[in-house]
Amino acid sequence: MEKEIHLKIDKNDPDMTLRAVMEKIQELQADNPGLEVFFDGDEYAICSRPKREI
Repeated sequence: MEKEIHLKIDKNDPDMTLRAVMEKIQELQADNPGLEVFFDGDEYAICSRPKREI
């Protein structure tokens, strides 16, 4: 499964708060119910991938 990067986060940006990151994740989840949206600590980015069928 290929992940897609939606937003790279600059670690030195004082305006990028945890609240802003969580709001962006929630916005992407609401707009894309078929995607698993998550914060990737290695990429330091908000990413997504298709949800797996069980």
